[in-house]
Amino acid sequence: MKIIKPIIMNNNERIYQILQEELSKSDVTSMINSKLSSSLNSKDFEKKVKEISSEVINNLFKILWQRNTFWKNSVK
Repeated sequence: MKIIKPIIMNNNERIYQILQEELSKSDVTSMINSKLSSSLNSKDFEKKVKEISSEVINNLFKILWQRNTFWKNSVK
C-alpha cells in the first residue's frame, strides 16, 4: 500500500531544499514578495475580502441595533 504524503510535507521539503541551496536573502525575499503579490492580486482574494467585510459590517449593525440602549444614552 502506497502512503501519500500531505501537500504540506512536500512544501516543507521544497523549502528545505531551497534553503540548502544557500539562496541569498534578496532571492528569498523576492520569491516571497512575488508569491504574495500574485495571491493578493487574484480575484478570489478580492472576492473573499469583500465577503468578509460585508459580514463584519452587517454584524456590527446588528450588535448596535440590539444594544442600542447601551450606547444611545451616552450619545445624547
